[in-house]
Amino acid sequence: MVDQSETTDLTLFIRTSGEEIAPWNRQRIVDALLREADIDYLLAAEISKDVEKQIVASGIGLLTTSLVRELVNAKLIERGLEKERRLHGRLGFPLYDVRQLILHQNKENANTPHSPEGTNLLFAEGIKKEFSLYDVFSIDIGEAHTAGDLHIHGLGYIDRPYSCCQSLEYLKLFGLKLPHAINSAKPAKHAEVLLAHMVRFSAVLQGHFTGTIGWDALNISFAPYLRGKSDKEIRQFAQMLVYEFSQLSATRGGQALYTDIHLYYDMPQTWADLPAIGPMGKPTGETYRDYTPEAQRFAYAIFEVFKKGDAAGRPFILPRPLLHISEAFFHEPRADELLRHACDVAGAQGNTCFVFDRAAAALATGCFNNVFLPEASARGELAKPWLMRQAAVQSVTLNMPRLGYKAQGDETKLFNDLSELMARAAKAHIQKKDFLEKLLSYAEQGPLAVLAMNADGSPFLRMNRSYYIIGLVGLNELVRIFQGSELHQSQDAMAFGLRVVGFMQKEADHLSEALGVKFVLEQTPAETTAYRFARLDLKHYSPAAGRFVQGDIASGAIYYTNSTHLNVAANIAPLQRVIEEGKFHQFMAGEVITHLQLGDADPGPEALARFVRSVFDRSDNRQMDFTPEFTSCLSCGKTARGLDEKCFYCGSSDVEGIAQLTKYYSKISGWNKGKLAELRNRMINSDF
Repeated sequence: MVDQSETTDLTLFIRTSGEEIAPWNRQRIVDALLREADIDYLLAAEISKDVEKQIVASGIGLLTTSLVRELVNAKLIERGLEKERRLHGRLGFPLYDVRQLILHQNKENANTPHSPEGTNLLFAEGIKKEFSLYDVFSIDIGEAHTAGDLHIHGLGYIDRPYSCCQSLEYLKLFGLKLPHAINSAKPAKHAEVLLAHMVRFSAVLQGHFTGTIGWDALNISFAPYLRGKSDKEIRQFAQMLVYEFSQLSATRGGQALYTDIHLYYDMPQTWADLPAIGPMGKPTGETYRDYTPEAQRFAYAIFEVFKKGDAAGRPFILPRPLLHISEAFFHEPRADELLRHACDVAGAQGNTCFVFDRAAAALATGCFNNVFLPEASARGELAKPWLMRQAAVQSVTLNMPRLGYKAQGDETKLFNDLSELMARAAKAHIQKKDFLEKLLSYAEQGPLAVLAMNADGSPFLRMNRSYYIIGLVGLNELVRIFQGSELHQSQDAMAFGLRVVGFMQKEADHLSEALGVKFVLEQTPAETTAYRFARLDLKHYSPAAGRFVQGDIASGAIYYTNSTHLNVAANIAPLQRVIEEGKFHQFMAGEVITHLQLGDADPGPEALARFVRSVFDRSDNRQMDFTPEFTSCLSCGKTARGLDEKCFYCGSSDVEGIAQLTKYYSKISGWNKGKLAELRNRMINSDF
């Protein structure tokens, strides 16, 4: 049905989104309203006439589709048709914002370089963020995010899960066969080819996940390929691996690929008796226990590469090596030597992350969350390590101090509001889950074909083995609001903090049972979230917020303490910090960590090794790292410890600071003001 009445003979042209100049045709407005906003035809025709009259009266000769859409949306608003306006909305950037993003670095994400590829990513992210809030999430969830009650991470990556972890066994067994790829590769025959498969597949996975790509038991999986190689050959192969991932920044938006590699010196029970898969994806006739010497030599060689640093002596930013420490670790031959070696790397370059695998009440096995372990064990999947892959679908972080401002000292209201906020976070997760499952339903013909590919009887992304993260920011400030002291300042404050997080864990379990998915608490890294929450609360909850935000209010360099961490400026012994922060880890099945800042201090490998043993024996802390800081000179190319305004070697002021942002190192020139304020306040530890 086309309205031919009162056709106006207009000398008007419109520049379309298809980069063409077309004659004016009012019927296109009607068609768009019917197609997009699902409104009555007569009303659509009436709106099109009103818009045409407005255009004629304005005297405009050349229109754009974006301008016409804005005029139509204004008419929808005049008629109170807000739902229809949302459906008819246009996503994009103002010209001014585009110019600013192209010319100047955006500091929302320090991992996004200021480059043509980086700005392409920013524009794509921006449009997908709008799409997420308009179309994927309901109005109340979108408003909760925008207002700062909670933060939905990775809105610009709405069409992909959050993070994943898997072992190399999948590639070893099935090779590299990707949907829509012209060429495929059989299972690797040589270690170097397997590494090439791993690097390529990691880059592909980065394009399908928002965050970290984790590889479990890396040195164990490679071990059958290293039999018969000399120490020099293994060291050269380790160097190849580290350099490949440290320089892999030509993928999504020019970003570096956030990669975790999990390393073991002792052979975990879950791997020890499994038939080893070797070259060409065939069993070797031995178990992985038989390849313990090769796995140990490879782990040692990897840390040798990290200790040396890059060509200029700078620390490798990626990949992040996670060394698993268990009771069995200390009984392995030369374990003390390996621990000192890893601690030497930690103190000198800051790379090593220590993961403590205690047998009692373990919440994780390697990089896998144990919430699925009973079911996987019952199905016999533990004997098939290529099936042991897991993903986090989304991460939602709660603004804890705001709950305190709203409660005004009323604990009952606090816990009721916290319960409601967690339910809202769960609702956001379900809406993301529904959207992803819709994309996955197109299988290998859809946008997530790689995640839907089925080589072993299950899609690569196993939604029944996926979990949903609920994080928190500012527990320390919430405790101070209610107790008058911070977590580290009194036993009552710590007890209150533990009660809050314990309550959250019970709520997460209740929501998991009610909704049929797995919600877990996690210490989300919160690169920008702690800064964003503090700014929004200072704007909307002053003067109360002004008494509790950290940093410098006058300059706008403010933040909240991340997650369940103690105040970064707290003057307490490093072991006490590890013990106190570790008390919260029992409630968090997701990732947790304690950072110990070294600054320019270097306690030495012996002291750090003794400290690691003390942490294992005397705390419930599950993960920790030591984080030195560096100044890299752009003039002479040398790198010195500590953050300085001038080069220690040549005196040049053309220097770049390097420090740990969240889990990973980056140049501090790309940090936001809140994170820089936190950096200035970090307590330096030297007495171990």
